[in-house]
Amino acid sequence: MERTNFTINAADYSGQPITISCDGVDDNKLAHFGGLDLAVKAARQLISSTQGPMSFPEKNGDYDIRSKVVALLLNEVGELIRNTSMEPEFLDGVSNIELVKDFIIESLPKNREINKLLEEDDLLIKQYKESVEEEENEIWNSIMNDITKK
Repeated sequence: MERTNFTINAADYSGQPITISCDGVDDNKLAHFGGLDLAVKAARQLISSTQGPMSFPEKNGDYDIRSKVVALLLNEVGELIRNTSMEPEFLDGVSNIELVKDFIIESLPKNREINKLLEEDDLLIKQYKESVEEEENEIWNSIMNDITKK
């Protein structure tokens, strides 16, 4: 598969400029054109990358940082649901979090294709974590072997 790239020049909700660049392989599984797969992969990586920076505020007493980050990300998922709705005018007065809750409680259980996609994704995540852990263990064991040889 070919590598592709994109750059997003935008502003955050407070008007501050932000640039996001991405380079990677577009798997063309979700959509067979247009770079949607790569955009979704990039968004997921950005979300995954928030785990490290969360430890600093927590170490300084902000024990709600995880909940704050998750709430903001879920709120943005709700905005995505709203903006991609076939009839967004019917969603006026409904919060983004309510849209997320409705999606999880009402829409998800009824859609076998999405559930299959999520099961496959959960398996990929598990396999990835196991491979990373195996690699880290190999590195650790190599370091320990080098130390004990000296």
